[in-house]
Amino acid sequence: MSTRSTSLIRSRGLKLARWVPVAAVLAETAIGAYWDLARISYVRESFDHLGYPMYFATILGVAKTAALAAILTPGHPRTKEWAYAGLVFVYGGAATSHMAAGDGPDKWAMPLFFVACTFAARAWLPQGTSTNATLRALGASWRRPQTA
Repeated sequence: MSTRSTSLIRSRGLKLARWVPVAAVLAETAIGAYWDLARISYVRESFDHLGYPMYFATILGVAKTAALAAILTPGHPRTKEWAYAGLVFVYGGAATSHMAAGDGPDKWAMPLFFVACTFAARAWLPQGTSTNATLRALGASWRRPQTA
């Protein structure tokens, strides 16, 4: 196998690996949004156990739906960053709530896993989609103007 074909396989493997955390976050967010909005028994029991009112499930469901729309819509890199940040708060808050309630790792480990997946998905966005790259492309500079 030539060096070029090995490089091509690695490149394809990396592209595929980038989609693993993205797919995990999107699937969990979509299913979680549906469950929150449908208020299935698992959600009702969890919210009751944690002491949250049921209307909070509606708020989370709408927020997750908005995050999905932002992430799946082409372009708008800053909106994607905000969506990923919001999901970190959603999943981090879930993990923290379960820890504060005295639940074991069986309840808080998965939300922490999705926090890690969310960070990985955001970090592995294609080059040029970060806020800084977008601002640089628009001609913005982070340097202070030089005074004469």
